[in-house]
Amino acid sequence: MLIPMRSDAYDRLFEIEATLWWYRGRRAVCKRLLDRALPATRDLRVLDVGCGTGFNMRLFERYGAVEGVDTAAEALAYCRRRGLERVRQADAASLPFADDTFDLVTALDIIEHLDDDVAALREFARVLKPGGTLLVYTPALPALYGDHDRVVGHRRRYMKRLLRDRLEAAGYTVRHLSYVNLVVLPAVLLVRLALRWVTDRPHVEMSLPPSPANALLTLVSWAEVPLVTRLGLPFGLSLVALARRSNRAVPRAALSPGR
Repeated sequence: MLIPMRSDAYDRLFEIEATLWWYRGRRAVCKRLLDRALPATRDLRVLDVGCGTGFNMRLFERYGAVEGVDTAAEALAYCRRRGLERVRQADAASLPFADDTFDLVTALDIIEHLDDDVAALREFARVLKPGGTLLVYTPALPALYGDHDRVVGHRRRYMKRLLRDRLEAAGYTVRHLSYVNLVVLPAVLLVRLALRWVTDRPHVEMSLPPSPANALLTLVSWAEVPLVTRLGLPFGLSLVALARRSNRAVPRAALSPGR
């Protein structure tokens, strides 16, 4: 079972994801990893699982033909407002595609919504071609679980070891795994601690900060990209993983409940 985002969260996402520092940093990390990992040809088949309002699908078009799936009709409506028609409503754990279809599957901030993350990861592997690439981005550090996670429907946050274990249990070889957003971590901790004492607190993580602060945070997140994508960071707000599907078949029968 997937816990969906509240419908108003898609409205905010559509408004802020082009400019909010966190999304800009996430795109920079994903682009750097994929540019280095994928072949120079740009004729790949790409699936964006949990495509949301479709903003990232435009980024992934640099690698080939992109399709998107999401469980929320509100999200797909925003995709179509962007002119993206190759989108459909589907559950991450039961994708409406044949085996061995895609060269690249992306799942940005998706698996933390799911009851059975390993089953979903196996389903991603099923639709990937043998040797295909999976890109996962997910919230990190369970101690940070709070209001933002509840609003956007998160079941969990991950530690690095847990995410590696989940990927390997689903049959992937992990090529790169790192925390993201280390420099801003102390500030986020302080803000969350302060907000615990505010009864009617705003959802600050779905809001744009003042322009100078947003610009500074964007530069900080971009400055971390070389470290995230090469050496890796020891801690951070999120985790990013690049993994490769094994060459063996991944049948639907593997998608039994539980682990």
